[in-house]
Amino acid sequence: MPADSPVLPREFYRGRTRAWKVVVAVALVVAASFGSLVAAGFVNPARLFGPHVQRSEWAFTMSGVRELNARGLTGAGVTVCIVDSGIDLLHPDFGNVRLLAWRDFVNLRPSPYDDSGHGTAMAGLIVANGSLRGAAPDASLIVAKVVNAAGDGSDQNVAQGVRFCVDPWGDGRKGADIISLSLGAKARAIYQSAVVTAVAWATSQGVFVVAAAGNDGLFDDGDVELPATVPLAIAVGAVDMDGVKAPFSSMGSSMNRTDPNLKPEVVAPGMRLISTTPGARYATITGTSPATALMAGVLALLLQAKPNLRPGGVAGNILLVKSALAAGSRKAAVQEVPHDPWYGYGIADGLATLVLL
Repeated sequence: MPADSPVLPREFYRGRTRAWKVVVAVALVVAASFGSLVAAGFVNPARLFGPHVQRSEWAFTMSGVRELNARGLTGAGVTVCIVDSGIDLLHPDFGNVRLLAWRDFVNLRPSPYDDSGHGTAMAGLIVANGSLRGAAPDASLIVAKVVNAAGDGSDQNVAQGVRFCVDPWGDGRKGADIISLSLGAKARAIYQSAVVTAVAWATSQGVFVVAAAGNDGLFDDGDVELPATVPLAIAVGAVDMDGVKAPFSSMGSSMNRTDPNLKPEVVAPGMRLISTTPGARYATITGTSPATALMAGVLALLLQAKPNLRPGGVAGNILLVKSALAAGSRKAAVQEVPHDPWYGYGIADGLATLVLL
């Protein structure tokens, strides 16, 4: 042993061993306690160890969702139907999702899946309850897969998906309260398409249909996309975190339209929102699609608070809610009033709308 090497007493090593034993014992106790809290439902490990998603909270705050959540509104008792590419129910944020009905109009598979990812992202903004908390995590879901892995869907499949939302069991039992359609087609398409007919029928039954205004703002054709053109549908455009309209958000034409059905009706956050994607992953999404899903979540909270406004076979309640949305919307700094071709009646505000209902 070199002359400058210290010689420590035996008690030093014994003390160090005892210290390590204490550390291990404490770690085991902490782990056991954490496991008990998880099992009892008091701690959600996904919230602690999942990805950082606070960057999306601005969207839920801007739209009034978190204020409604703070009042105990979570979408309980309300059913939302997502007509899209499907859903990956294995995502950890969907552990408590209540799926009432599923239909695959593309590949006819009996079990839920999502080979595109778009539908799972829309579902996350509505019902996720893990690392990401959606707008209405306790809402029930109906899912119609009408879009394939490449993101394409036929007019007929989308129309069948909309009808499935209203009557998923084929026996007249009540289906969806709200249909979320983050899809669309150019407004120059034939207006009397199967999708437009299906959406018009759904709204005549009192079912709320929320549809994307479209993303052709940079090369705008002058109107929102199908089926957001349907009079009683709620067309949703997109804004960024400063409340400024997204450059891609489609404008709406007021020709042959009257209040409260001028298009788009409202705008909602749609820029760089984090949401769920298949394979237990998360992604940043942008467009009028996420703005539409978020608006569907807002509606679920409103219908929970005002159950008398849920579908009752007539369209009158839709007009009441649309009028409240228009009056309760927050006006952007540069928008025209009372209605703007891009901002609609304004930025959707769930709490202000509830006060008016």
